[in-house]
Amino acid sequence: MYKILHFSGGVYKFDLLAEHVEDVGGLLFQENRLQISKGSYFLSEEVQVIFMVPLNELSSVRELASEIKGEIEEVEIEEPLKSNLIHSLDIYNILCKADDWVDQNIISEIEEEEYNTAGTGLAEFDDDENEDDDHVHDKLKECLDLMISLELIEKRGTKGKSEYRILKDNNI
Repeated sequence: MYKILHFSGGVYKFDLLAEHVEDVGGLLFQENRLQISKGSYFLSEEVQVIFMVPLNELSSVRELASEIKGEIEEVEIEEPLKSNLIHSLDIYNILCKADDWVDQNIISEIEEEEYNTAGTGLAEFDDDENEDDDHVHDKLKECLDLMISLELIEKRGTKGKSEYRILKDNNI
């Protein structure tokens, strides 16, 4: 399982924390940098980030945040959004491996395969085995829309189908 956290602290060595979160299988969702000035004088800069990390890596992330003089707080999120964020990590990993545009149906197939082998994925949402795949596809669309709003991925329509890929830095 994963924990959703909020980091607040200085910019100095923040890149170490961001890299560590990604190395342990986490994902940074939102980053805001705040600059405090008085008149034309720059006083300080602070970074605030919302991210997700695996439970077994929580202590290492907290320790590193403490070393760089930052604060970490757990973020309490209502269940539908929390599930979507957690499943977004699975989708993010699929898109990272592809490193190109991926059709929504292919993402769905890979998610279903992961559910059948590991017991995790969007198929967990489908409580009624007799229900058709519309519910799972709706949840997938909901996760993809959330990822677009968080500026993690981008979408394009080709030949009447939706394709997605990781948002490239030069497209921001």
